[in-house]
Amino acid sequence: MRQIPPGQEGSIEVNVNTDGYGGGKIRESVRIRTNDPNRPWIEVAVTGMVEKFAEIRPERVHLAGPAGSPLVAEVEIIPRKDLPFSIGEVKAKNGTFIKYELTERCTEGKNRCVIRVENTRSEKGFYADALYIRTDSKIRPMIPIYITGMIQ
Repeated sequence: MRQIPPGQEGSIEVNVNTDGYGGGKIRESVRIRTNDPNRPWIEVAVTGMVEKFAEIRPERVHLAGPAGSPLVAEVEIIPRKDLPFSIGEVKAKNGTFIKYELTERCTEGKNRCVIRVENTRSEKGFYADALYIRTDSKIRPMIPIYITGMIQ
């Protein structure tokens, strides 16, 4: 714990996890402990807009439909022009009820990546999974895509 002497100035560094807030506003609170008996804690609000790293459409995949019918979705990832990246690998958290394939890479002048996701569950039920997309970006080395399936 670092101390700032009475009457002196100092700075406090705050790191905020902005995952999932791209394109939106974030608000977090920070509690600062003091040696003032009348005010032992000070709460400071940290707010700001979070810039999008890339356009991801859709941000979450929902595969729903009757058992035995083909349920497929495509996820389009469009890097910002000022923050280009390429995709190294795509891995599923579980992969039990989905098949996936990187069908288009955002390299060699292409401005988008496409991942095809397909349901493989043949019986009724619900599942949740995630795809983890590894990038060569220092800003965002991993992009999660959350997937739910509702087979009727």
